[in-house]
Amino acid sequence: MALPSFPSSPFIKWLSRLALVCFILPAMPIPAGAEDRSEGVKLYYNQQYKKAAPFLMKEAKKGNAKAQVCLGMMYQEGLGLKQNYMLARRWYEKSAKKNRADAQTFLGMLYSQGLGVAKDFEKAKYWFDKAAGQGFAPAQTLVGLMYAKGVGTAKNMSQAEKWLRLAAKQGEPDAQTYLGLLYLDGTELPQDVGEAARLLKEAAVKGDPNAQSALGMMYFSGKGVDQDMNESEKWLEKAAIAGNVDAQTFLGNLYYKGIGVAKDDTRARYWLQKAAIAGDPDAQATLNDMLKDDAAPVLPFEDKKPLSGSL
Repeated sequence: MALPSFPSSPFIKWLSRLALVCFILPAMPIPAGAEDRSEGVKLYYNQQYKKAAPFLMKEAKKGNAKAQVCLGMMYQEGLGLKQNYMLARRWYEKSAKKNRADAQTFLGMLYSQGLGVAKDFEKAKYWFDKAAGQGFAPAQTLVGLMYAKGVGTAKNMSQAEKWLRLAAKQGEPDAQTYLGLLYLDGTELPQDVGEAARLLKEAAVKGDPNAQSALGMMYFSGKGVDQDMNESEKWLEKAAIAGNVDAQTFLGNLYYKGIGVAKDDTRARYWLQKAAIAGDPDAQATLNDMLKDDAAPVLPFEDKKPLSGSL
């Protein structure tokens, strides 16, 4: 089984995957602000959701925009209250109309996913635009992705680059990763491997598994960075431990073939089986090759223990 080709095979796949994932993000943190002195908001930040609920309800009804967005998040995620997307939308909407960027972004997410409302990407973009215009980096990232994919608006890579760069400058790792991959791929934006490496390094250090995986492959190939197999293994391993399937497959292949690392069938099986269980066809094919070479069966992943050392 050959290693994945570099860079088109993994990176084009990741660009599509990341664009989808960014529209189903888990709850983002609500930024702190002057309104945090209210009792309900304090309890919310201390994760005492059940105690916070009656205070937040009282404060929200009085028009406290921060309480309204906190209450919306509690209904969205079922935190101390029974999950109810329609009520989440109602409270986000009240807060969003007071021009809170986080509420506008959360409301847009509900429209993008069709939670408590009919799915409507144009309305999602309307609210993302409002939040992005206020400099809210997560919303800027989402606006950039919508332009990049032509979702809720006409595809426009110039606008995509503009909004992703604004978010990346604020240190938003999703924007740094997506923009870095676009520059690395060079299909929809002019290729700039140096800028790709810079952005992906920043996101990787913050713990973004997609950036870590991409950076590991860059160090493997020497594209945009000096070739360094130790750095390649380090970043691929971080991404693999975080659950990145592409890194698990790539790392498993390196150990199986002994390319740049000591050949290690045990480690190869560990990572390939994990990726195979996640449905990666390349990992599944390599495991089949290993079985042909070795009569010993691959243990069920649940029975395998993490390897000593860095794993």
